[in-house]
Amino acid sequence: MIRPLVVTCCLIVLPISLLAADWPQWRGPNRDGIAPGAELPSKWPAEAPTAKWKVVVGGGYSGPAVTGGRVFIMGRVEKDEQCLCFDADTGKELWRVGYPEPFKAPDPTAGTGPNATPTVDGDRVYMLGLGGVLQALDVTSGKVLWKHNCQKEYWGEKKGPLGDDAWFPPCGASASALVDGDTVIVPIGGPKAGAFTGFDRKTGDIRWKALDDRSSYASPLIAAPSGVKQLIGFTGTRMVGLRHADRELLWDVPFQARYEQTIITPVVWRDLVIVAGEGKPTTAVRITESQGKVAKEIAWRSDDLKVYLTTPIVFQDHLCGHDTRTNRLVCLDLETGKSVWSSPRITGKYHSLVLAGGVILMLTSEGELVVCKATTEEYTELARWKVAEKGTWAHLAVTGNRLYVKDKEYLYCYELNK
Repeated sequence: MIRPLVVTCCLIVLPISLLAADWPQWRGPNRDGIAPGAELPSKWPAEAPTAKWKVVVGGGYSGPAVTGGRVFIMGRVEKDEQCLCFDADTGKELWRVGYPEPFKAPDPTAGTGPNATPTVDGDRVYMLGLGGVLQALDVTSGKVLWKHNCQKEYWGEKKGPLGDDAWFPPCGASASALVDGDTVIVPIGGPKAGAFTGFDRKTGDIRWKALDDRSSYASPLIAAPSGVKQLIGFTGTRMVGLRHADRELLWDVPFQARYEQTIITPVVWRDLVIVAGEGKPTTAVRITESQGKVAKEIAWRSDDLKVYLTTPIVFQDHLCGHDTRTNRLVCLDLETGKSVWSSPRITGKYHSLVLAGGVILMLTSEGELVVCKATTEEYTELARWKVAEKGTWAHLAVTGNRLYVKDKEYLYCYELNK
Protein backbone atom coordinates (compact mmCIF):
# COMPACT_ATOMS: atom_id res chain seq x y z
CA MET A 1 0.00 0.00 0.00
CA ILE A 2 1.32 3.43 -0.93
CA ARG A 3 1.87 5.69 2.08
CA PRO A 4 2.19 9.30 0.87
CA LEU A 5 1.54 10.52 4.42
CA VAL A 6 5.15 9.66 5.20
CA VAL A 7 6.09 12.58 2.98
CA THR A 8 3.46 15.05 4.09
CA CYS A 9 4.29 14.66 7.77
CA CYS A 10 7.56 16.43 7.02
CA LEU A 11 6.37 18.93 4.45
CA ILE A 12 4.31 21.95 5.39
CA VAL A 13 1.13 22.01 3.33
CA LEU A 14 1.28 25.19 1.27
CA PRO A 15 -1.52 27.68 1.91
CA ILE A 16 -2.82 27.71 -1.65
CA SER A 17 -6.57 27.62 -2.28
CA LEU A 18 -7.22 24.54 -4.44
CA LEU A 19 -9.46 21.58 -5.10
CA ALA A 20 -8.31 18.06 -4.21
CA ALA A 21 -7.34 17.22 -7.80
CA ASP A 22 -5.67 20.54 -8.65
CA TRP A 23 -2.03 20.98 -9.67
CA PRO A 24 -1.50 24.66 -8.78
CA GLN A 25 2.29 24.90 -8.93
CA TRP A 26 5.63 23.25 -9.65
CA ARG A 27 5.52 19.49 -8.84
CA GLY A 28 1.94 19.61 -7.57
CA PRO A 29 0.10 20.79 -4.43
CA ASN A 30 2.99 20.06 -2.04
CA ARG A 31 5.96 20.32 -4.44
CA ASP A 32 6.64 16.63 -3.90
CA GLY A 33 5.59 15.17 -7.26
CA ILE A 34 2.49 13.52 -5.75
CA ALA A 35 -0.87 13.83 -7.51
CA PRO A 36 -3.61 13.51 -4.85
CA GLY A 37 -6.98 12.27 -6.09
CA ALA A 38 -5.58 10.91 -9.35
CA GLU A 39 -8.07 8.68 -11.20
CA LEU A 40 -5.97 6.57 -13.54
CA PRO A 41 -6.70 3.36 -15.48
CA SER A 42 -6.77 0.08 -13.57
CA LYS A 43 -5.41 -1.49 -16.76
CA TRP A 44 -3.24 0.63 -19.01
CA PRO A 45 -3.93 0.35 -22.77
CA ALA A 46 -1.07 -0.38 -25.13
CA GLU A 47 -1.37 3.03 -26.79
CA ALA A 48 -2.20 6.53 -25.62
CA PRO A 49 -5.68 7.90 -26.26
CA THR A 50 -6.16 10.78 -28.67
CA ALA A 51 -5.53 14.09 -26.95
CA LYS A 52 -8.69 15.75 -25.65
CA TRP A 53 -7.27 19.03 -26.91
CA LYS A 54 -4.02 20.51 -28.15
CA VAL A 55 -3.03 24.19 -28.29
CA VAL A 56 -0.01 26.18 -29.40
CA VAL A 57 1.93 27.63 -26.43
CA GLY A 58 5.33 28.32 -27.95
CA GLY A 59 8.84 27.55 -26.78
CA GLY A 60 10.25 27.06 -23.30
CA TYR A 61 10.13 24.47 -20.55
CA SER A 62 7.43 26.01 -18.35
CA GLY A 63 5.16 23.32 -16.94
CA PRO A 64 1.38 23.72 -16.65
CA ALA A 65 -0.40 24.71 -13.44
CA VAL A 66 -4.04 23.58 -13.25
CA THR A 67 -6.67 24.88 -10.84
CA GLY A 68 -10.23 26.18 -10.83
CA GLY A 69 -10.94 24.80 -14.29
CA ARG A 70 -8.07 26.78 -15.81
CA VAL A 71 -4.61 25.90 -17.09
CA PHE A 72 -1.79 28.44 -16.70
CA ILE A 73 1.52 28.21 -18.53
CA MET A 74 4.26 30.34 -20.09
CA GLY A 75 5.70 30.16 -23.59
CA ARG A 76 7.82 32.05 -26.10
CA VAL A 77 6.53 33.24 -29.47
CA GLU A 78 9.42 34.72 -31.48
CA LYS A 79 10.86 37.57 -29.35
CA ASP A 80 8.06 37.70 -26.78
CA GLU A 81 7.41 35.73 -23.62
CA GLN A 82 3.74 34.90 -23.13
CA CYS A 83 1.73 34.36 -19.94
CA LEU A 84 -1.20 32.16 -20.98
CA CYS A 85 -4.48 30.89 -19.53
CA PHE A 86 -6.69 28.20 -21.09
CA ASP A 87 -10.00 26.55 -20.25
CA ALA A 88 -9.11 23.14 -18.80
CA ASP A 89 -12.09 21.40 -20.45
CA THR A 90 -11.82 22.77 -23.97
CA GLY A 91 -8.35 24.28 -24.38
CA LYS A 92 -9.94 27.60 -25.33
CA GLU A 93 -7.59 30.52 -24.74
CA LEU A 94 -8.98 32.78 -22.02
CA TRP A 95 -6.22 35.39 -21.95
CA ARG A 96 -2.58 36.06 -22.70
CA VAL A 97 -0.11 38.71 -21.59
CA GLY A 98 3.02 39.15 -23.69
CA TYR A 99 6.17 41.23 -23.39
CA PRO A 100 9.52 41.34 -25.21
CA GLU A 101 12.34 39.36 -23.62
CA PRO A 102 15.78 39.85 -25.22
CA PHE A 103 17.72 37.70 -22.73
CA LYS A 104 19.59 34.79 -24.33
CA ALA A 105 21.40 32.04 -22.47
CA PRO A 106 25.12 31.72 -23.31
CA ASP A 107 24.53 27.98 -23.87
CA PRO A 108 22.17 27.62 -26.87
CA THR A 109 21.24 24.08 -25.82
CA ALA A 110 19.57 25.55 -22.72
CA GLY A 111 16.81 26.97 -24.89
CA THR A 112 15.20 30.41 -25.00
CA GLY A 113 12.73 29.95 -22.13
CA PRO A 114 10.61 30.75 -20.29
CA ASN A 115 11.20 27.82 -17.94
CA ALA A 116 9.45 28.55 -14.63
CA THR A 117 6.09 26.95 -13.83
CA PRO A 118 3.31 29.38 -12.78
CA THR A 119 2.11 29.37 -9.17
CA VAL A 120 -1.62 29.90 -8.63
CA ASP A 121 -2.86 31.35 -5.33
CA GLY A 122 -6.57 32.08 -5.14
CA ASP A 123 -7.32 35.09 -7.32
CA ARG A 124 -3.82 35.53 -8.72
CA VAL A 125 -1.06 33.68 -10.50
CA TYR A 126 2.69 34.41 -10.29
CA MET A 127 4.90 33.96 -13.33
CA LEU A 128 8.68 34.43 -13.71
CA GLY A 129 10.30 34.86 -17.11
CA LEU A 130 13.75 33.73 -18.18
CA GLY A 131 15.25 37.23 -18.00
CA GLY A 132 13.71 38.01 -14.62
CA VAL A 133 10.31 39.58 -15.36
CA LEU A 134 8.20 38.63 -12.32
CA GLN A 135 4.46 39.29 -12.52
CA ALA A 136 1.35 38.79 -10.42
CA LEU A 137 -1.68 38.48 -12.68
CA ASP A 138 -5.41 38.23 -12.03
CA VAL A 139 -6.47 34.63 -12.77
CA THR A 140 -9.76 35.68 -14.38
CA SER A 141 -8.68 38.52 -16.64
CA GLY A 142 -4.88 38.35 -16.86
CA LYS A 143 -4.64 41.90 -15.57
CA VAL A 144 -1.12 42.65 -14.27
CA LEU A 145 -1.51 43.39 -10.55
CA TRP A 146 2.17 44.06 -9.91
CA LYS A 147 5.44 43.53 -11.71
CA HIS A 148 9.20 43.53 -11.18
CA ASN A 149 11.92 43.59 -13.81
CA CYS A 150 14.66 41.89 -11.79
CA GLN A 151 17.25 42.57 -14.49
CA LYS A 152 16.83 46.31 -14.06
CA GLU A 153 16.00 46.43 -10.35
CA TYR A 154 18.29 43.86 -8.71
CA TRP A 155 20.96 42.58 -11.11
CA GLY A 156 23.47 43.98 -13.56
CA GLU A 157 26.11 45.31 -11.14
CA LYS A 158 28.64 42.48 -11.17
CA LYS A 159 29.86 39.98 -13.74
CA GLY A 160 30.62 36.30 -13.18
CA PRO A 161 33.70 34.45 -14.50
CA LEU A 162 31.97 33.74 -17.84
CA GLY A 163 30.95 37.35 -18.34
CA ASP A 164 27.42 36.54 -17.21
CA ASP A 165 25.55 38.35 -14.46
CA ALA A 166 26.86 37.30 -11.05
CA TRP A 167 23.52 37.12 -9.27
CA PHE A 168 21.14 34.98 -11.28
CA PRO A 169 21.69 31.61 -13.05
CA PRO A 170 23.75 31.87 -16.25
CA CYS A 171 21.03 30.29 -18.40
CA GLY A 172 18.22 32.39 -16.95
CA ALA A 173 15.73 32.48 -14.10
CA SER A 174 13.85 29.17 -13.90
CA ALA A 175 12.63 28.78 -10.30
CA SER A 176 8.90 28.78 -9.55
CA ALA A 177 7.39 31.11 -6.94
CA LEU A 178 6.44 29.68 -3.53
CA VAL A 179 3.41 31.09 -1.70
CA ASP A 180 3.71 31.35 2.10
CA GLY A 181 0.62 33.03 3.52
CA ASP A 182 0.70 36.65 2.34
CA THR A 183 4.26 36.32 1.07
CA VAL A 184 5.48 35.14 -2.33
CA ILE A 185 8.99 33.67 -2.12
CA VAL A 186 11.18 33.76 -5.23
CA PRO A 187 14.91 33.00 -5.60
CA ILE A 188 16.16 36.33 -7.00
CA GLY A 189 19.85 36.51 -6.04
CA GLY A 190 22.43 39.06 -4.94
CA PRO A 191 22.64 41.63 -2.15
CA LYS A 192 19.83 43.89 -3.39
CA ALA A 193 17.08 41.27 -3.25
CA GLY A 194 18.75 38.26 -1.58
CA ALA A 195 19.13 34.69 -2.74
CA PHE A 196 15.56 34.24 -1.47
CA THR A 197 13.14 37.15 -1.56
CA GLY A 198 9.78 37.51 0.16
CA PHE A 199 7.38 39.75 -1.79
CA ASP A 200 4.10 41.06 -0.40
CA ARG A 201 1.33 39.08 -2.07
CA LYS A 202 -0.87 42.12 -2.67
CA THR A 203 1.58 44.90 -3.46
CA GLY A 204 4.72 43.16 -4.68
CA ASP A 205 6.85 45.12 -2.19
CA ILE A 206 9.83 43.28 -0.70
CA ARG A 207 9.01 42.15 2.85
CA TRP A 208 12.33 40.44 3.51
CA LYS A 209 15.45 39.07 1.85
CA ALA A 210 17.83 36.29 2.91
CA LEU A 211 21.47 35.61 1.99
CA ASP A 212 23.49 37.40 -0.68
CA ASP A 213 24.25 34.31 -2.80
CA ARG A 214 23.58 33.91 -6.48
CA SER A 215 20.13 32.42 -6.97
CA SER A 216 19.44 28.91 -8.22
CA TYR A 217 17.49 27.31 -11.03
CA ALA A 218 15.78 25.26 -8.31
CA SER A 219 12.46 25.97 -6.61
CA PRO A 220 12.52 26.02 -2.77
CA LEU A 221 9.99 24.57 -0.36
CA ILE A 222 8.91 24.86 3.27
CA ALA A 223 9.28 21.80 5.48
CA ALA A 224 9.92 20.82 9.08
CA PRO A 225 12.64 18.14 9.35
CA SER A 226 13.01 17.18 13.04
CA GLY A 227 10.08 19.48 13.77
CA VAL A 228 11.92 22.69 12.85
CA LYS A 229 9.96 24.70 10.28
CA GLN A 230 12.29 26.14 7.67
CA LEU A 231 12.70 27.34 4.11
CA ILE A 232 14.88 24.83 2.26
CA GLY A 233 16.43 25.31 -1.14
CA PHE A 234 19.50 25.67 -3.31
CA THR A 235 21.38 28.90 -3.84
CA GLY A 236 23.90 28.94 -6.66
CA THR A 237 26.54 27.27 -4.48
CA ARG A 238 24.85 25.44 -1.59
CA MET A 239 21.73 23.82 -0.18
CA VAL A 240 20.48 25.78 2.83
CA GLY A 241 17.90 25.60 5.59
CA LEU A 242 16.61 28.97 6.83
CA ARG A 243 14.54 29.24 10.00
CA HIS A 244 11.02 30.06 8.88
CA ALA A 245 10.37 32.65 11.56
CA ASP A 246 13.31 34.96 10.77
CA ARG A 247 15.16 33.45 7.75
CA GLU A 248 18.34 32.94 9.79
CA LEU A 249 20.69 30.33 8.35
CA LEU A 250 20.34 27.06 10.30
CA TRP A 251 22.55 24.82 8.16
CA ASP A 252 24.09 24.55 4.73
CA VAL A 253 25.68 21.94 2.49
CA PRO A 254 28.18 23.28 -0.09
CA PHE A 255 27.42 22.16 -3.64
CA GLN A 256 29.97 23.28 -6.20
CA ALA A 257 28.66 22.68 -9.69
CA ARG A 258 30.00 23.75 -13.06
CA TYR A 259 28.25 26.97 -14.10
CA GLU A 260 26.58 26.82 -10.68
CA GLN A 261 23.92 24.45 -11.99
CA THR A 262 21.91 23.89 -8.83
CA ILE A 263 18.66 22.55 -10.24
CA ILE A 264 17.04 19.94 -7.96
CA THR A 265 14.12 20.81 -5.69
CA PRO A 266 14.83 19.55 -2.14
CA VAL A 267 13.23 16.26 -1.15
CA VAL A 268 12.39 15.97 2.55
CA TRP A 269 11.62 12.67 4.28
CA ARG A 270 11.31 12.64 8.07
CA ASP A 271 14.56 14.25 9.27
CA LEU A 272 16.42 13.76 5.96
CA VAL A 273 16.95 16.33 3.21
CA ILE A 274 18.04 14.89 -0.13
CA VAL A 275 20.78 16.88 -1.89
CA ALA A 276 21.53 15.95 -5.49
CA GLY A 277 22.41 17.20 -8.96
CA GLU A 278 25.07 17.53 -11.70
CA GLY A 279 25.59 13.77 -11.76
CA LYS A 280 27.03 13.73 -8.23
CA PRO A 281 26.19 10.97 -5.72
CA THR A 282 22.79 11.51 -4.13
CA THR A 283 23.29 12.55 -0.51
CA ALA A 284 20.92 12.31 2.44
CA VAL A 285 21.56 15.00 5.07
CA ARG A 286 20.09 14.35 8.51
CA ILE A 287 18.81 17.47 10.29
CA THR A 288 18.66 17.29 14.09
CA GLU A 289 17.54 19.67 16.80
CA SER A 290 18.65 19.71 20.43
CA GLN A 291 18.08 22.46 22.99
CA GLY A 292 17.22 24.95 20.27
CA LYS A 293 20.28 24.21 18.15
CA VAL A 294 20.00 22.68 14.68
CA ALA A 295 22.76 20.49 13.31
CA LYS A 296 23.38 18.47 10.15
CA GLU A 297 25.21 15.25 9.37
CA ILE A 298 25.57 13.04 6.31
CA ALA A 299 23.33 9.99 6.74
CA TRP A 300 24.32 8.24 3.51
CA ARG A 301 25.52 8.73 -0.05
CA SER A 302 24.55 6.68 -3.08
CA ASP A 303 26.69 6.15 -6.15
CA ASP A 304 23.82 4.18 -7.69
CA LEU A 305 21.70 7.31 -8.17
CA LYS A 306 23.35 10.33 -9.74
CA VAL A 307 20.77 12.81 -10.98
CA TYR A 308 21.13 15.89 -13.13
CA LEU A 309 17.80 17.58 -13.96
CA THR A 310 15.19 15.26 -12.46
CA THR A 311 13.97 15.74 -8.88
CA PRO A 312 13.27 12.31 -7.28
CA ILE A 313 10.00 11.27 -5.64
CA VAL A 314 9.29 9.39 -2.40
CA PHE A 315 6.99 6.39 -1.91
CA GLN A 316 6.83 3.64 0.71
CA ASP A 317 9.92 4.99 2.53
CA HIS A 318 11.89 4.76 -0.70
CA LEU A 319 13.39 7.28 -3.11
CA CYS A 320 12.97 6.90 -6.86
CA GLY A 321 15.03 8.95 -9.30
CA HIS A 322 16.59 9.01 -12.75
CA ASP A 323 20.28 8.09 -12.92
CA THR A 324 21.79 10.34 -15.57
CA ARG A 325 24.76 8.05 -16.34
CA THR A 326 22.79 4.90 -17.15
CA ASN A 327 19.41 6.42 -18.12
CA ARG A 328 17.66 4.14 -15.66
CA LEU A 329 15.16 4.66 -12.89
CA VAL A 330 16.73 3.71 -9.57
CA CYS A 331 14.91 3.00 -6.31
CA LEU A 332 16.74 3.47 -2.99
CA ASP A 333 15.81 2.56 0.59
CA LEU A 334 15.62 5.91 2.39
CA GLU A 335 16.77 4.45 5.69
CA THR A 336 20.01 3.07 4.31
CA GLY A 337 20.53 4.56 0.86
CA LYS A 338 20.88 1.06 -0.61
CA SER A 339 19.52 0.35 -4.08
CA VAL A 340 16.59 -2.08 -4.26
CA TRP A 341 15.90 -2.04 -8.02
CA SER A 342 16.72 -0.30 -11.27
CA SER A 343 14.86 -0.20 -14.57
CA PRO A 344 16.04 -1.02 -18.06
CA ARG A 345 17.48 1.91 -20.00
CA ILE A 346 14.97 4.63 -20.88
CA THR A 347 15.52 7.12 -23.69
CA GLY A 348 15.88 10.83 -23.08
CA LYS A 349 18.05 13.12 -20.96
CA TYR A 350 15.29 14.54 -18.75
CA HIS A 351 12.43 12.75 -17.03
CA SER A 352 9.77 14.36 -14.84
CA LEU A 353 8.36 12.02 -12.19
CA VAL A 354 4.87 11.93 -10.67
CA LEU A 355 3.50 9.51 -8.08
CA ALA A 356 -0.20 8.99 -8.81
CA GLY A 357 -2.04 6.34 -6.82
CA GLY A 358 -0.16 3.07 -7.20
CA VAL A 359 1.93 4.05 -10.22
CA ILE A 360 4.90 6.20 -11.14
CA LEU A 361 4.47 8.33 -14.26
CA MET A 362 7.63 9.39 -16.05
CA LEU A 363 7.50 11.92 -18.90
CA THR A 364 10.71 11.83 -20.91
CA SER A 365 12.44 14.50 -22.97
CA GLU A 366 11.62 12.38 -26.02
CA GLY A 367 7.88 12.82 -25.47
CA GLU A 368 7.26 9.34 -24.05
CA LEU A 369 5.17 8.61 -20.98
CA VAL A 370 6.49 5.57 -19.12
CA VAL A 371 4.21 4.04 -16.48
CA CYS A 372 5.49 1.61 -13.84
CA LYS A 373 4.20 0.18 -10.58
CA ALA A 374 5.08 2.09 -7.41
CA THR A 375 6.57 -0.89 -5.65
CA THR A 376 9.76 -1.65 -3.78
CA GLU A 377 9.85 -5.22 -5.09
CA GLU A 378 11.08 -4.75 -8.65
CA TYR A 379 10.68 -2.54 -11.67
CA THR A 380 7.40 -3.42 -13.41
CA GLU A 381 6.46 -1.44 -16.50
CA LEU A 382 2.76 -1.07 -17.28
CA ALA A 383 2.74 1.14 -20.36
CA ARG A 384 4.87 3.26 -22.65
CA TRP A 385 3.03 5.89 -24.68
CA LYS A 386 4.07 8.56 -27.17
CA VAL A 387 2.31 11.68 -25.87
CA ALA A 388 4.25 14.55 -27.46
CA GLU A 389 5.64 15.03 -30.97
CA LYS A 390 8.82 16.97 -30.27
CA GLY A 391 9.85 16.00 -26.76
CA THR A 392 9.88 18.10 -23.64
CA TRP A 393 11.76 19.22 -20.55
CA ALA A 394 8.57 20.62 -19.03
CA HIS A 395 7.11 18.86 -15.99
CA LEU A 396 4.05 16.65 -16.33
CA ALA A 397 0.87 17.77 -14.51
CA VAL A 398 -1.79 15.30 -13.31
CA THR A 399 -5.29 16.24 -12.14
CA GLY A 400 -7.98 13.59 -11.64
CA ASN A 401 -8.02 11.53 -14.84
CA ARG A 402 -6.21 14.13 -16.93
CA LEU A 403 -2.58 14.45 -17.96
CA TYR A 404 -1.18 17.78 -19.20
CA VAL A 405 1.93 17.56 -21.37
CA LYS A 406 3.97 20.48 -22.76
CA ASP A 407 6.39 19.82 -25.62
CA LYS A 408 8.55 22.29 -27.56
CA GLU A 409 5.52 24.06 -29.01
CA TYR A 410 2.21 22.55 -27.89
CA LEU A 411 0.27 21.88 -24.71
CA TYR A 412 -1.73 18.62 -24.76
CA CYS A 413 -4.53 17.47 -22.49
CA TYR A 414 -5.18 13.73 -22.25
CA GLU A 415 -8.28 12.36 -20.55
CA LEU A 416 -7.95 8.74 -19.39
CA ASN A 417 -10.63 6.12 -18.82
CA LYS A 418 -10.54 4.16 -15.55
